[in-house]
Amino acid sequence: MIEAREALRRLCDEARPLEPMEVGLAEAYGRVLAQSVVADRDFPPTDRSAMDGFAVRAADLSQGRGVLAVVGEVRAGKSARALRVEPGQAVRVMTGSELPAGADSVVMVERAHEDPGERTVSIHDPVVAGQHVRRRGEDVRQGEVVLEPGRALNAPEIGVLSSVGCTRPRVHRLPTVAVLSTGDEIVEPDQLVLDHQLRNSNAYTLLAQLREQGIEGRYLGIAVDDREELQQHLRKGLRCDLLLITGGVSAGAYDFVAESLAAAGMEVLFHQVAVKPGKPILAGRRDSCLVVGLPGNPVSTFTGFAVFVAPALRRMMGHAEWRNLELPATLDRPLPAGPKRQTYHLVRLSASRDGLKARPVRSTGSGDVVSLARANGFVVTSVGCSGVEPGQTVPAILWRDFHLR
Repeated sequence: MIEAREALRRLCDEARPLEPMEVGLAEAYGRVLAQSVVADRDFPPTDRSAMDGFAVRAADLSQGRGVLAVVGEVRAGKSARALRVEPGQAVRVMTGSELPAGADSVVMVERAHEDPGERTVSIHDPVVAGQHVRRRGEDVRQGEVVLEPGRALNAPEIGVLSSVGCTRPRVHRLPTVAVLSTGDEIVEPDQLVLDHQLRNSNAYTLLAQLREQGIEGRYLGIAVDDREELQQHLRKGLRCDLLLITGGVSAGAYDFVAESLAAAGMEVLFHQVAVKPGKPILAGRRDSCLVVGLPGNPVSTFTGFAVFVAPALRRMMGHAEWRNLELPATLDRPLPAGPKRQTYHLVRLSASRDGLKARPVRSTGSGDVVSLARANGFVVTSVGCSGVEPGQTVPAILWRDFHLR
């Protein structure tokens, strides 16, 4: 049995970033850049007005007031090349419009009085050179790196790609992931369930967790406790980049997963980790396929994915930062002494003026699937923890796509 840190290291050492590919902007959301993106031109590409108003020469208004001749207008999206602001002149401009030559400042329309009949504008406030002007290249210069590799493309990044003309970014390929449930006692949720059977919550939870990572998993169904049937399912799953198996990894008489994977040629990375819940977790590699066997209890399956599988997937997807983010949280209720294993406690995290607060969630154990719905994160206690009192600070992990409410 190994510690959680070592298990994560071994698994993620094998979870190498997948090869790059080009995608269109419409398919780029959530994908991870495989190479730098540089600006194809200065941005803004010319001096621009930051306000609706009048482009002027600050020197004409050195006394803080003056009357200028309005000699033209520049609308947003139109060129200002045909205009020039000479001494004593002004040009009407709109937000985002190109600044005409000769002008070095903009006066807001609210701070000016235009006389259309006389084609003049009266300015009554001091003008500072450069006011309300966005200078060429002040955001980014041509050739400057605007996005680094390893960055996930969310809404702001898609906007940047569009602005710099990168219409087919190179991103890492998404991993193919298969999900297999095992056990004679497992039936699909839409089937008649008898008292000695359990509905298959694990597979659908894992498929949802994969979607939270931006991955559509391939569901292989349920393999009963039969070596030959299990081998047939394994052959399908081992064609993927990652095979997730729930159940059958403990030491029971009908737990055939470990021996079946060994027969299929899997090299074991670890089997059993000093964590609670999820001690029996198994991980290995067969050729290009990573394999993770998760215990059958639903809280153990969920926790094993969140703690070990999600970071490995993020590394395969090319994320520069793939580890789970741990934040300090203050407990509002006590936690009992833990076992000789690193423990992931279900909690409800909430934000306050004093920082992150954590309230332990009532749970009857690793089989209590309902307790997962009461929580939105973990707090982590170390091996041999003697208990944590209210008011003490502990590391917390907020689950992806959950809010601090």
